[in-house]
Amino acid sequence: MKRVLLLVVPALLCAACVPRSGPAADPPPPARRFILKETPSAEPPATFQGGFVHNACAVLTHEVLAAAGMVLKDGFLQGGQRLSTTDGDRPDLAGTGLWASTCGGVTVSGASVNLKVLHSRFSRRMDWRDAVLKVGTHREGDDVRVSLQTDYNILELGITGFTKLPDPEAALATLLDGIRRNIAQGPRSMPVHTYPAPYDLVADPCAAFPAEVFTTITERPTDGLQQDLFSLSETPGSKYNSVEMRCDRTGLVALSEGIAPNVTVSQTVLSVPHPDAAIAAVREQCDFERGEALARPVGEASCAHRRADGGQVLFQRGRSMVRISLVAAKTDPATTRENLAKGAEAVYARLTPSP
Repeated sequence: MKRVLLLVVPALLCAACVPRSGPAADPPPPARRFILKETPSAEPPATFQGGFVHNACAVLTHEVLAAAGMVLKDGFLQGGQRLSTTDGDRPDLAGTGLWASTCGGVTVSGASVNLKVLHSRFSRRMDWRDAVLKVGTHREGDDVRVSLQTDYNILELGITGFTKLPDPEAALATLLDGIRRNIAQGPRSMPVHTYPAPYDLVADPCAAFPAEVFTTITERPTDGLQQDLFSLSETPGSKYNSVEMRCDRTGLVALSEGIAPNVTVSQTVLSVPHPDAAIAAVREQCDFERGEALARPVGEASCAHRRADGGQVLFQRGRSMVRISLVAAKTDPATTRENLAKGAEAVYARLTPSP
C-alpha cells in the first residue's frame, strides 16, 4: 500500500455534481460506510523531554468504542491531536501546552466522547496541578468525566450527553475496562489508518505537511502539535465517490500577539483510478471560486484565493484534490501569496501520487 497525504474540504465535493461535456459515464457504486480501518502501529510511542506520552487514539480505539456500543458518527472528519512527529519534542515547549494528545468525536446516539491526555512536562503547570486534584470520577448533569493517572500522564475521559447512550452505565463500565486494558499495555503510537480498494491507501495526513512547511508558510514555529482527521465513510458523488483527510498545525505565539496562525492541508482522494477527474474537478472549483492563476502552477491544475485573514491554494496531485488554507490575524498579501505558493510546492513534492 502506498503512503499519501489525504485530506479534503466539503466544498470540493460539489465538483462531482458539475455537468461535464463528453459521453455519459456510469455512476459510481453506492458509497460504503465505515470503511476506515485502524490497526496498532509498530512505531515507537511519542516522548516529551524523556517522558513517554500516551496517544489518546491508541487508548480510545474504534474497537474499545464498539465494545461499549459506541460508534463514531460518519459525515464528519474524526480523529485527534497529538505531539508533532517532526518537532513536538522541543525544550522550549515545556510547560506551554494543555493536552499532549486528544481523540474522540460525536457518536451515532448523539453523545460526545473524548479522551484527553495531559503530560507532566508538556502541559502548563497549573493545568497539570488541577488535573491531579481531579483524578477520579465526576458527574454533573448529563456529563461524566473520569480521570486516570499513570507515569507522566493524566488521561481524562469525558462523555457529554451521557444519558443518550442506550445503556449508559454498562457502556461506561465497558469503555473504562477497554481504556484501562490499553493503558496497561504501555504507551503506543497512533494507530495506522487505511482505506481499502479502490483507494488502497495508508492514510498519514501530516506526512506531506511537516512542521518545516508550516514555518515556510507562516514564518513561525508550530506549537508542537498536529491534528490528524479522517472521514470514516466514502462521500457519494454523481461521477465518483471519495474519502477525505486533513492535517492541521498551529503556530506558537505570545498572548499579546493575538490569534495564532493556523494552516490546514486537506485532500480528497477520488475513487476513479486516473487523474483526469481530479484535474477537471480542480479546474471547475477554481472557476467556481474565481481563483487566481499561480505565477508558478502546481500540478496539472491549480489556483489561489486571497483573503484578508490569510489565503488558500488549491491543486491536483494524482487523483487527489489538495487545498492548503492559512488563517492568520495579520498578513501581508504579497508575502502570504508567495509563502503559500512555496508551501504548496513543498507539499506537492512530498505527496506520493495516489494509485
